[in-house]
Amino acid sequence: VTFFWVADVERMTYRYGERGFRYLCMDAGHVCQNLYLVAEALGLGTCAIGAYDDDAVNATLGLDADREAVLYIAPLGVIDR
Repeated sequence: VTFFWVADVERMTYRYGERGFRYLCMDAGHVCQNLYLVAEALGLGTCAIGAYDDDAVNATLGLDADREAVLYIAPLGVIDR
């Protein structure tokens, strides 16, 4: 399973101004941390990914790059030991 954290940047910056993007990143980090905790509890593994081709991911997910952004990608699966 792969999780994608997608944010409506336009909506958040309209509401909170320049700090809106900061809040989005903080929220995404909190949610991803919870994924790490749940993965560990289930004996699974995950890894937050921040290095990806934005345009390719946006196109694959059908996102409007002018207002939406992928903040994190995190696969979840069995650990190869």
